[in-house]
Amino acid sequence: MQLTLSALLIGVTTMLFQSSNLSNWIGVWHAELDGQPSTILTLAADDGPLQGTLVLNGISRDAGTPHIAVHETHAILHPALDGTKLSFAVKGVRGSNTTMNFIVEQTSNGRAQLHCLNCGDDAPTVEMTKQD
Repeated sequence: MQLTLSALLIGVTTMLFQSSNLSNWIGVWHAELDGQPSTILTLAADDGPLQGTLVLNGISRDAGTPHIAVHETHAILHPALDGTKLSFAVKGVRGSNTTMNFIVEQTSNGRAQLHCLNCGDDAPTVEMTKQD
């Protein structure tokens, strides 16, 4: 009886922690390159589980003025939260069938870093800010 009650309390505590942690993620995360929006991560949990989109903009510096040359929107696949880290995948970047795996780590309140895990050794880490 006591073991069952303890297990129930641990389960409820874990669910409360996960839901409060989830609220820290829900919203629009934004990154810029040369003053242009380069990456936009939108997260929601409208139907229960975490879901969202990742917009990747290719910034061109042709003609001296930075501008968005490529705009791709992708659904995030298999999102998983682990404390201050969110991992997910996207498929079909630049028209390929390749799946790209990402991790986002919150660094402070409203700030995070996005990194592609399988985009090569020179894949940049992108600084993101949560928009209010």
